[in-house]
Amino acid sequence: MKIMQCWDDSVATDEPLIALLKKYRAKATFNITPGSLDPHQRTSGWKFKDEFAVYKLALDEIKDLYQGFKVAGHSMTHPHLPQLSPAELKAELCDCKAFIRDFIGQEKCGFAYPFGDYNEAVKQAVRDAGYLYARSCKNVECELPLNDPMALPSHCHFMSPDFWIRYEKVRAIDGIFYFWGHSYEMMDDPALWGEFESKLARIADDNQAQWIDIVDIFG
Repeated sequence: MKIMQCWDDSVATDEPLIALLKKYRAKATFNITPGSLDPHQRTSGWKFKDEFAVYKLALDEIKDLYQGFKVAGHSMTHPHLPQLSPAELKAELCDCKAFIRDFIGQEKCGFAYPFGDYNEAVKQAVRDAGYLYARSCKNVECELPLNDPMALPSHCHFMSPDFWIRYEKVRAIDGIFYFWGHSYEMMDDPALWGEFESKLARIADDNQAQWIDIVDIFG
């Protein structure tokens, strides 16, 4: 069984998340929005659930922070892509991919649709920009379909109540299990962070489980 995970939005809570991932030797992909980041300092983003202040990472820290992990595009500024003009859409996609290539030093990468929002024109634009896959927000029950890389589903969000039910279904067929999330959703709540660490520990103890990077299955 293979396991994949990804995390969105280039946020400061990715830092403690990465510490946990390293502790359990878990691979992950971080979907970044470089155009929304200040060059040199962390900036206030929004309040999650009207209580937890989310901070965006500084642009000049992400290369070191994400070292050892894969990075993927999440557009430059996180807009609703179907609402953009063709020129705006191309810039959001191509500038983000160029940043990943030139600043991060990663030639091949995937994409995650902001808000999970896309249509056929957006899918084609993502393909034309050279991304190898694009994650949607759709879920599948068991076998992960790979026939349409520009509309790649996952199995669930990392906090889904049926996380382990879906995990065991995929494990039974020796398939690929894929989950996603935002690290800020754990806020500064020790119980939520502890719950996620328990997930990582259980996966680490599963001798049938092997972490892989998403981009590897598409080339």
